[in-house]
This record gives sequence, structure tokens and C-alpha cells, in this order.
Amino acid sequence: ALGGGPDSIARGTVPACLGGAVWKNLILARSSARSPVGAAGTMDAPPLAPRVPRATLEKLRSVVRDCLEKHLDDSAVFFADKLVSMSGDGEAKDPDDLFLYCQALFAGKHHRRALTVMRGAGLVDGGDVPARDVPAVRKNAPRFRLLAARCLAATREWDECLAALGDGESSEISEISAADDEESVTKTKKISHASAMSLLRAQAHEALENRPLARRWYVAALEADPFCYAALEALLSNHALSAEEERSLIGSLAFDPEDEWLRFLYTSMGKKYDEPELESGLEMLEEIRNHESGDESAARFESSDEARARREKLASLPAELLALRDNGEVALARAEWYYHRGDFQKCHDACVEICERDPFQLKALPVYLAVTVELRKKNELYLRAHELVEEYPTRAVSWFAVGCYYYCVRRFDAARRFFSKATALDGAFVPAWIGFGHAFAAQDESDQAMAAYRTAARLFPGCHLPVLCIGMEYRRANNLSLAEQFFEKSRGICPADPLVHNELGVLAYRNKDYAKAVEHLLDAIALVPHPLTDEWEASVVNVAHAYRKMNDFDSAIEWYERALSLAPRCAGTHTALGFTHQLKGNFQTNMSEAIECYHRALSLRPDDTFAQEMLTLALIDQCAVTMPPYNFVSYEPLQAAPYADQPG
Repeated sequence: ALGGGPDSIARGTVPACLGGAVWKNLILARSSARSPVGAAGTMDAPPLAPRVPRATLEKLRSVVRDCLEKHLDDSAVFFADKLVSMSGDGEAKDPDDLFLYCQALFAGKHHRRALTVMRGAGLVDGGDVPARDVPAVRKNAPRFRLLAARCLAATREWDECLAALGDGESSEISEISAADDEESVTKTKKISHASAMSLLRAQAHEALENRPLARRWYVAALEADPFCYAALEALLSNHALSAEEERSLIGSLAFDPEDEWLRFLYTSMGKKYDEPELESGLEMLEEIRNHESGDESAARFESSDEARARREKLASLPAELLALRDNGEVALARAEWYYHRGDFQKCHDACVEICERDPFQLKALPVYLAVTVELRKKNELYLRAHELVEEYPTRAVSWFAVGCYYYCVRRFDAARRFFSKATALDGAFVPAWIGFGHAFAAQDESDQAMAAYRTAARLFPGCHLPVLCIGMEYRRANNLSLAEQFFEKSRGICPADPLVHNELGVLAYRNKDYAKAVEHLLDAIALVPHPLTDEWEASVVNVAHAYRKMNDFDSAIEWYERALSLAPRCAGTHTALGFTHQLKGNFQTNMSEAIECYHRALSLRPDDTFAQEMLTLALIDQCAVTMPPYNFVSYEPLQAAPYADQPG
């Protein structure tokens, strides 16, 4: 039925089930499998394959690189495969072409295939073929190991990724350094392999939740090459370092003299407590921006000495930094600086400017959302949250924005739900954990709030805010000893945060140690950039309260008046000032001032019962000393009047 069997081959017939061309190839294959002995009985030498012209290989290489630059990944894989086949056989293959092929596979997300190619060629360990130990391969080993480790990281095989990278001992470091030294001969700047491999080690340890080792390798990556920005970003976003450790690390980086602008930029991205040089530089950049925008009113009236000082200050800034004055990172540093000094309106204006220039600069969103909550801009939060959820539904910051809106409108149950969703999407997103705790604390659920704060403190050891919030919850629960321990721990992490000193002052006030309270509160005010804003009015009032408790009424009156200069419509401060005047006890002068303060307080808050009672007592005391003296004349109704006997 098939039209022939094996005998039909000898007769020259073709089976009906096979095409003629296919059967012809089968016959040729059978004939080529016979003995290669010729007519004279000699062995025929296999024909040599002609070498592919160099021009063809170079053209293919340029095509592959161009496809990678244009993100034509499938085309890059296709032509790189042909390039490797043409460039040689076996060990004669060019390692550069193999690396280009594996890069194309990695770009096309063919991670397993790239690993198979490298292992099959003996370029990395892990395959059936042992890794080759020839000079050409040994020279290229770091880049192949790094690419193989990245393929394993992409498939989330973290243990195998660490094994491919090695343990980073001295022998490996010397081998990698030798490869980096050969690359450094060129004038172009390249990130060192040692830095890139340390960065990948840190990311693998972080994925395995080994945060101490992750921190160690992030620092090693940055020290190996200060241009490894990804390592710095991971350290800052994960709050792996305290403020002092950040300052020490950035100060120790080996920048070239022409790259000092990068040190300032790195410093501006870190914690912004007690950094006078940073504040000076940011203020100068702000002045330059205002000058260029046409606001020259201040410069028009400055004296010659002020103008000279301004020019000297301008000359001290690197030219690269001046060129970056409108850059998004510098603008974000300026906005964060405003936020930390309590100037929320300027911070909001800076964030709005950033978002208008780059609406999807996600790094600027946490501080923008925080300051919008502080200013109670509910409509703006609502619109921004909708935009983010529509554009980035899988990002933690989108659902954090939704939680901020519900927190702002005091719907704390919904806020908790969305803060929790943000932490589920990204467990390393610090603002979501802190917002989660705040939503519980707003409803007096201290246990759940402290659970969220403890999780944040464990995940982010360099961030003092979760520790500070735990102390505040203990203080609210009247557990003052534990509160003090957490406040002191928070001060150890970040000693330059005025909020920490303010909480220590409030705690000392609760413990009736008023002298210590004054000391901590004055430290807090000294750390706040001057002039003070109304956000720090509570700290100024606390200083006045502590002085009043110490019977230092003159100092208390001075600080109350300073608080009123920041918030003149605060009824409680007017009442406290009047009470201090009343306690001072000078009935001739202070009582009238006390009465005036009580009247102002009641005009702002008529239901203030304490002010009403104190006003009554002050009026009684004032009347007791200001009523004119008079002679008391007794009245006797039975005594006849002098004119009673006279006729009417």
C-alpha cells in the first residue's frame, strides 16, 4: 500500500509517502555513510570549511549591537546566533561574540537559554562541560560570571546566584580587579565588575532576607565604585544606615577631584538633619533659581559686602552642580529639606513643580503625599491617588496614596486597608508601614499600632521614626520608663532630629523634671532652622510651660509671647499667658494684663471654662486693690430725722 519497501530503493523507485527531494537526501546520506576509500584505495581528506569574511562578521556584530540599542530583542537573538556559528567552532569561538549572544538572550528574557550557552561552552561552572581554564576565558571570566548570576537572579534562584558570584574572597577580588584594570586603560568610565558583583550579592541576600549581609555588600559595592548609584539608592530607601553612618560613608568615597559634585548630590539624597553645608548649598541653588526667574528684589537692595559674599559662595559651588539646579533629584532634595524644617507650604510648592515637570517621578511622591496630608488638601490627594492607581496599579506608592486620602478624611478603617495593601505589594516601603501604624494609633489601638511600628523598626534599622512612634505610644499609655528607653534609642539613631528632643522634653515634663524638660526643648528649638514656623509653636509653648512650673515667670512670659508671634489665634496660649501674669502676683500691673489675656482667649474660644474661672478671680483681685476707700456710715431707721419735728 505504501508503494515499495527496501528493495524498491535498489530498483530506483520512490515510495509514495515521501517526497522526491526528501528521499534524495536520504539516499545521499546513506551513500555518504559508506567507506571513504577512493578508487585508488586512499582516504579522502575532509574538505576544509571556507572562512567567513571578516567584513561579514563585523557587520553582524554591528547589527546585533544596534538591535540591542533599539530594543529589537528577537532580531538581536537571531543575528547573534548566526554570528556565533560563523565565528568559529568549539573552543575557537570568540568569547566576545559569545558574550554578545548571551547579552541578546538576556535582553530577550531567555535566561535559561543564556545559561545553557555559557555552561555548554565551558565559560561558567554548572554544566556538563567543565569551565575552561585558558587565558582568553580567564580574562573574560568576571563578565560571564556576572551575566550568569543575573540570569539566575532573574529566575529567582538566589542560592545558585550567590554560588555563581562566589564568596568575594581575596583571590576572586584580585582576579576581578585585573579585569577591571584592563578595561580602565580606555578613557571611558565604566562601572567596575567588583562593584556590580557586590551589588548583585547584596540583592540576593536581601531577597533571602539576610539584611545584615545585604547591607555589607551594598556598602562594598559603593566603596568599590562611587558611581554605583543603585547601591546607594538601596541603602537610602531601605534605611540601612543611620544618619551618622550615611555621612561617614559618603565622606569616605574616593571621588576624583572633578567628581566632587556627585558627593554633594549623594549627601542631598540622604538624611537632612544637621547638615549646614547641605543647607547652605541648597539655599544658594534656590537663590539662583529665584534670580533667573526674575525675582531680583532681594538682590537689588543688598549691600556691596552682601553681594561680594554671595559671589564667593556662588564660586564655591561646582559648575556641574549649578547646571543641575533644575534637575529633578536636586529639586526633590530641596523639597525634602523644606519638609524637615517644617516649612510645609514651600515643600508642597516644590513638589508640585516637580510633578508638573515630571508627573511620574515616583521618588518624589512619598514626600509630596506626606506634605499634602499635613496641609489637609483632600481634593488634591483624591485626584493624585486616582491617577496613580490608574497608571501604576501594581506599585505600593499608588495604594499608599489612597490610604493617605482616607487618613486625611479620617476614615481610618479604609486607610488601614490600603496601607496594608501597599505593604503587601512592597514590604520595603517605609511610609506604608508608618502610615499603617498611624491609622491604628488614631483610633487608640495601641497594640496594633506598635506591631506595625515594630515591624518597620526591624526592617529598617537606620530609620528612627518607627522607634520614636513606639515611644510615643508607650508615653500615651503612661508607661514612661519604656517610653524613655525608646526615645533614647531613637536619639542614638538620629541625634539631630528636633522631634526626638521635643518628645524627651515632654517626657521629662510628665516626670516633673522641669529643668531637664527645658534643656531638651531648647535643644529641639536650636536644631530647627530659623526663623521658626508655626509648626514648632507647640515646642515653644512647652518651654514656656516648663518655665512657669519652675516659677520663672519672666522667662515663661517671654516664651508665651514668642509662641503668640507664631500662632496669634491660639486661645490656649492666651489663657496660659494670662495665668502666668496672674501667678506673678503684682496686682498693680500684672492683673490688668492677665484680664486682657483672658478676654482675648474667650473671644477666640468662648467655652473655655478655665479662662472664665480665672477671669472671675482676676476681676475680684483687681477690684480688691483698685476700688477707692470709703467711710462706712451705719443706718439706724428708729433714729428720728433732724427735720422730723418741723412742720411740713
